[in-house]
Amino acid sequence: MFRKIKGQQQVIDLLQKAIKQERIASAYLFHGGDGVGKFMTALYFGMAVNCLSSSQYRPCGVCSSCHKFLSFEHPDFNYLFPTVNLKLSPEGEIKDNEALKQYEAYIKNKIETPWQDFFFSGSTEIRKESISLLIKRLELSIHEGHYRVVIIENADMMNIQTANSFLKTLEEPPPNTLIILITERLPKVLPTIISRCQPVYFKPLSQSVIEEIIYDQFQVDSVLAKSAARIAGGNLKTAIRIIQNSGTSTRDKAFSLLQMAHEEQDIEYLNLVNSQKEASDAVRDLISYIGIIANDLAIIDFTEDEITNLDKIEFLKELSHDDIANRIPDFLLLLDDFTRKLEGNVNPSLIQINLYLATKQLLRK
Repeated sequence: MFRKIKGQQQVIDLLQKAIKQERIASAYLFHGGDGVGKFMTALYFGMAVNCLSSSQYRPCGVCSSCHKFLSFEHPDFNYLFPTVNLKLSPEGEIKDNEALKQYEAYIKNKIETPWQDFFFSGSTEIRKESISLLIKRLELSIHEGHYRVVIIENADMMNIQTANSFLKTLEEPPPNTLIILITERLPKVLPTIISRCQPVYFKPLSQSVIEEIIYDQFQVDSVLAKSAARIAGGNLKTAIRIIQNSGTSTRDKAFSLLQMAHEEQDIEYLNLVNSQKEASDAVRDLISYIGIIANDLAIIDFTEDEITNLDKIEFLKELSHDDIANRIPDFLLLLDDFTRKLEGNVNPSLIQINLYLATKQLLRK
């Protein structure tokens, strides 16, 4: 199943070598950007060290142990992630009914659609009571596996007190215990935590790898696969979100915006923005795709080999004019500014209107 992890061969080689030589570290820190395979690699690593198959290709994905890991039901698998206050009992029972529903929904989402982000209704963190309960569980005997496996996702969301309470366990874990911490924000992890783990870096996925994955696994056309891969910035989750947008796709919205800006349909676009009320993620994807179209416009008079939107060449040529290549660098800087403002919680509708006005200025001959 390690072969399902694309674009991280150096990581897979490292982990398989550790398994083969029986030199598995007690604690690893998987770090790198979002959507690059950190969690699935951690899960498959835990499966591999407990796989019941005699084959060299472990994890097999079909033995009883692997099935239990894939359904998050293995008795020797502990999975921690940031949550709202679960109001845990000393035995680990979640006392808050609404928190329990959200906790179960998070797990279901992780199993069925791991590329989709899940949002709790309140503020989240990895809480000290969850770490304390984990420490108690690690003191018990292993149930049925060869290794006890702990995965702590978004480990940077432990506060200082919580992280400090886990240091001794990281430094001297019980025998046959594999602890894997995962983070996208390595600088926010305490140095004392980092020093007790073997860091493993996950690089951003290449456009070609993302394009291959979504083309093979989601049966989309090659133009959409190529476009989504370029927008994604090395993040597979972003690419999948783009191709699975319900209704009008990001690409269609981007070309619709260009058409309306080209024809100066100002009132129509304003009414469209007011009626749709797009979320920040959707507007961020729209900005990214407008940037891809701008790159197409910058090179269309010189080459067609690198054009992403090959089926839109005639329309792109209609939009192009003598001065457009000179304007595009400043336009791309504006797009970066719009993205930063979105991250700063500026109203998405206001960003869309400014995006339209900037695009209209770019296209005006």
